Amino acid sequence: MSFLTARVAFWLVLACAAVLRFWQLDTIPPGLWYDEALYCLNALSIRWGYFPIFFMLDDHPVEPLYVYTLAIAFGLFGKEVIVARAVSALWGTLAVALCYPLARRFFSPRWAIAACWVYSVFRWPLHFSRTIFRAVTPPVFIMLVVIFFLRWRDQRKLRDALLCGLFLGLGLYTYISFRLVPLMWLGWVGWLLYRQELVWHRDWKHLAVIVATAFVVSLPLVADFVIHPEHFRGRIDEVSMFHDQIIKRSPDGSEQKELIAKPLSKIVTGLAENALAVARMWTFKGDHVGRHNLPYEPVFDWISGVIFYLGVAVSLYYAARCEWAFLPLWWLAVLACASVFSFGAPNILRMQGAIPAVVLLYVTGLRLIYKKVSLVSSARIAQVLAVCALAWFGLWQLDSYFRRFAQSPAVRNEFLTDTFYEPARAARHLAPEVQHLWVSQDLANHLTFRFVTCDVPNIRAFTSLMDIPTTTPRPAAVLISMAAWQEDVRKAVDPAGTLQKLDARLLREFSLLLPISQNQDEWNRAPWARLWILPAKHPERSALTKEGK
Repeated sequence: MSFLTARVAFWLVLACAAVLRFWQLDTIPPGLWYDEALYCLNALSIRWGYFPIFFMLDDHPVEPLYVYTLAIAFGLFGKEVIVARAVSALWGTLAVALCYPLARRFFSPRWAIAACWVYSVFRWPLHFSRTIFRAVTPPVFIMLVVIFFLRWRDQRKLRDALLCGLFLGLGLYTYISFRLVPLMWLGWVGWLLYRQELVWHRDWKHLAVIVATAFVVSLPLVADFVIHPEHFRGRIDEVSMFHDQIIKRSPDGSEQKELIAKPLSKIVTGLAENALAVARMWTFKGDHVGRHNLPYEPVFDWISGVIFYLGVAVSLYYAARCEWAFLPLWWLAVLACASVFSFGAPNILRMQGAIPAVVLLYVTGLRLIYKKVSLVSSARIAQVLAVCALAWFGLWQLDSYFRRFAQSPAVRNEFLTDTFYEPARAARHLAPEVQHLWVSQDLANHLTFRFVTCDVPNIRAFTSLMDIPTTTPRPAAVLISMAAWQEDVRKAVDPAGTLQKLDARLLREFSLLLPISQNQDEWNRAPWARLWILPAKHPERSALTKEGK
């Protein structure tokens, strides 16, 4: 493949990756889950004079880099869900672009383009390039660390050592699993020293430059961890396999979380089960969380899975003597620890830093098949088989994501589409037409509802319908959850009678999807919330009254 052909092919694949990440971004995924809203609200908290190095909204620890990119986007384009998703789409497209120079270090231009194609259509990175979550960023910085370390190896230039250290330090501002990357890099350096591809007395100064640069860049974050150790260990304690978290109730009725160390036997058993779950996720049983994945869908179909397993097998065979074999395996093994050492394995969200290594291993397996077929048949047949395998991979992955994932009721529930997202959108749409928008406390306090309605000034929260004065300015609206409705009934308040006194008219009802069979093949709708309109005193002057009718 000529340089010009490779360049054209690269830009075509990158354009395809961008289209896949921006197409139908407003509807797939279908709603806005709790954590996505948390990132958006963190971004909105940034203001002049307040530039936190770490975020702890709702006691949820969040590294800052991704949040600041959200804040910039909101400042430029507005506080919209699609704006936040576009930020992730840009990070995801950048990762595909970096896949080429990374893969080019291991493969020919033709196979490096194939790696970019795999990355662009791969459901795993594609999905997280369309959700609002900071875990989309680690692959970008890990690839930059690897690329510039390999460049330094080639030329021994101080500039490349500085850039490697820069991205190693910046990566610590992305996501908790990036804390494994220094371990990955140290293991790689140790392997190179063992292979005598690095010579300590010649290279130690530049290696020290990488470490020192990373430390200086990460120093503000390290200082924050020293001052606030809960920022460093908070999320680790929440998901650790080494502790159980229990809730203790104080005499005053307050509740506190307490960590209890697990017995060694339970730790070993749990880690072994997690390791097995991660090993099975490729072709047997994948991540069960509908926010991450079509529930239980494995990462690969069986055809693509066999190609991946071949890549793992050939890399294991050559790992002791070939860097192209050792690095992807070591990379995958270290980053898989993010799921092995935390509850809920397999968790592909926490393992996103391993995506480039998985792509390299898949291409390694495909290249092996190509070479073997070329030997026993012809290069033309081998090329056709390779193209068919890549086409099949793309079709299966895209069908899985844009059709089956997008249409899954379980996914719709996980993204809070009908429970919080759609009621919030309806409230935001109606708010300019009313004086006050009364919202039951359970809806108003939810992070998803808070972000979607963040620029709505006339929302009033209530705990009981009795809190709404009969003299409230008209026109007004009431959004009440069925849980709040039932709570009023429990307190001997008549919700229907109260709304009747307010002259309220039902404008819209929201329902919740509930599974009615164990395998979740059948679903039913249950009432979730209702939006009522309190018309103006002169109904003929109010368009809302007509709409309410």
